[in-house]
Amino acid sequence: MPIFDRYVAKEILVPFLAGLLFLTQLLLATQVLNQADVLFGSGVSFLDIAWIVVALVPNVLGYVLPVSFLLGAVVGIGRLSEDREIVAMGAAGLSTARLVRVPLAIGIVVAAGAVWFSTHVEPAGFHLARMRLGEVVKRNVANDVREGTFYEQIPGYTLYAEHVSDGGGWENVLISDRSNPRAPVLALARTGKLEPVGAGQEMRLVLDAGELHREQAGSDEYVSADFRHAEVVVGLGTALSDKNAFSRSTREMSMAAFDERIAAEKARGGPEGFANARKFEGYKHRRYAQPLAILPFALLAVPLGASRRIGRAFAMAATVGAVIVQYVLMRSGEVMAQNGTLPAWLALQIPTVVLTVLAIVLVVLQSRRGPGAVR
Repeated sequence: MPIFDRYVAKEILVPFLAGLLFLTQLLLATQVLNQADVLFGSGVSFLDIAWIVVALVPNVLGYVLPVSFLLGAVVGIGRLSEDREIVAMGAAGLSTARLVRVPLAIGIVVAAGAVWFSTHVEPAGFHLARMRLGEVVKRNVANDVREGTFYEQIPGYTLYAEHVSDGGGWENVLISDRSNPRAPVLALARTGKLEPVGAGQEMRLVLDAGELHREQAGSDEYVSADFRHAEVVVGLGTALSDKNAFSRSTREMSMAAFDERIAAEKARGGPEGFANARKFEGYKHRRYAQPLAILPFALLAVPLGASRRIGRAFAMAATVGAVIVQYVLMRSGEVMAQNGTLPAWLALQIPTVVLTVLAIVLVVLQSRRGPGAVR
């Protein structure tokens, strides 16, 4: 690589990496704060938070990579313009279009990595974050039972413990089970506890040295029994899904899972089946479209950053405007894909095509104006 290209690459990479680090930390902090009531609960360790944050990084990168790359490239090229280095380049007979190949080459590499992250790492990371957060919610539920207080967060159950140990164990326990209104059950036990079980919304209620009392509604039947050890799996219902913001969604579907779902919906046929197939095709192709926005951003960096006539403030405003335009066009493409107006693979690439054409036009115009465009 020529010295000039290495120099330009350094000017772009430093602000790009700084912006990437800042925006990633900002979005991760936002995600953590949105789940503060869960992540700072009684059953959470530092390792849990660390695992969830690490698992969310690929998902966050999908949003911040295009934005941070555009900001970094505009800032890097803009610094060259401020120091009149681009003017010197023009005086040496080099066109401003010569600058394009450096951010474009970097953009191709970054976009390729972003596509791989989006299609392979991001769904696995989101799945891991959801599962880990579900475990945290369950541990919080188990640790939220307070001694001398009725606990009613589990649908159909009321729990009362006279004493709660530091490890989450209970002493002198009362359990009212109303999950079957026609046959309510009252359980009294010497000790008990709640344990997470499986990956679903269930927990295991463990009781020792107690007795059961059940009354059949509409009859005089009354049953009581003693037990030494009893285990009951109880469902948390919405108590888990309401607290776990990372509920199961298309964000954790692999590309193969998308293909299977699309094929299944098409096989089902009918208006609903084909509508669902188009919807999932849109979700699938967005995995490619979002990171590919880096390519037109790489082309836009030179006309936005190299012209001192428009001013740094306007360049930054135009940069933000390009990000907004890309988002609006992406959403419009999703709507067109879901409505069947355009094939999903084409509709989701509308922002890339439109911004690429606009960037090429701006680069050509700037190149024709020559060195005077950056004075």
